[in-house]
Amino acid sequence: MNGSRHAATYEAGGEGALLGAAAGEMLVSGTRRAYGATVQQMVFTAYHLLRSQPIQGEAIATHLLEFAYPSDGRASVYRSPSPWLAAYIDEAKLSPPTPMPFLNPGAAIRAVPIGVWFRKEPQALIEGAIEAVRATHTRPESSIVGSVVAGMVAAAGYGQSGRDLVNGAIEVAQRAERTLDVSTPIPAMLDRTTELIVGSAKDVSVEVLSWGANDTEVEVVAMVVALASRAFEEASVVVRNAAGVVSHAEWVAPLVGAVVGARSGLHKWPWPLPNDLWFAELGRRLARQNAVVEDLPDPYAVEEVLNYELATDTLVER
Repeated sequence: MNGSRHAATYEAGGEGALLGAAAGEMLVSGTRRAYGATVQQMVFTAYHLLRSQPIQGEAIATHLLEFAYPSDGRASVYRSPSPWLAAYIDEAKLSPPTPMPFLNPGAAIRAVPIGVWFRKEPQALIEGAIEAVRATHTRPESSIVGSVVAGMVAAAGYGQSGRDLVNGAIEVAQRAERTLDVSTPIPAMLDRTTELIVGSAKDVSVEVLSWGANDTEVEVVAMVVALASRAFEEASVVVRNAAGVVSHAEWVAPLVGAVVGARSGLHKWPWPLPNDLWFAELGRRLARQNAVVEDLPDPYAVEEVLNYELATDTLVER
């Protein structure tokens, strides 16, 4: 029975990635009873793909701002935006916002749907992740981290774990470096994570921080690779542990959730998750490249309703 279930999961190609990312952010978001702005970025990237639009930095930036400044003048629906995102959005009040060399992995979540959609096209996956990241982040490390996240989601969707998944992440990082014609410490740092796959989440984060990278993006991707490579624990346990790392939990938990969600498929997480059926359907369509959005709800409206329910304490937890 398990063999059949796993075979079906791998055939689905990571359809649980978006749901897993949302489950991860639920544990660390500053918003009571809801996921936050990190996962909201992932949503508009998914819709962008389902509309069969080319992935270009300017187009992604436009979608990002639609959640903050919709054309009809309604209020922003972002919940608990990180300082970098708040600064980027505020700049748009005065002039077109400019991508910056932000020292954080805040754009990496946008690579999650790309990893599902382009799971059979490695170079398109990398190029798409780079473009999605460049909408806000200009450092080459940012683009490489996004590529690694997309690559891990794709590989986990086919059941990869352990050293195989680590080696795949290193290969994607190296390929992204060649695409950008740069050299970074990321592949070497990922190579060191093979020794951390069996450690506790706390020990993993302490060890990675001791490596002295002094780069949040590099530290986060190393932690994500080490934690998400485990296949011997329940997905919910891995994500809970990721939410409890000693540093960078707000980035690590949703990214680990995306990878283990891609591997474990669609299932109900053991904590309440608003809009879970929506995330599941988006994952299904991405996995099958079913580019139809006409019957899906408007993403701004979904977030607006959720904000209203939170504000009025009428959110129904299933």
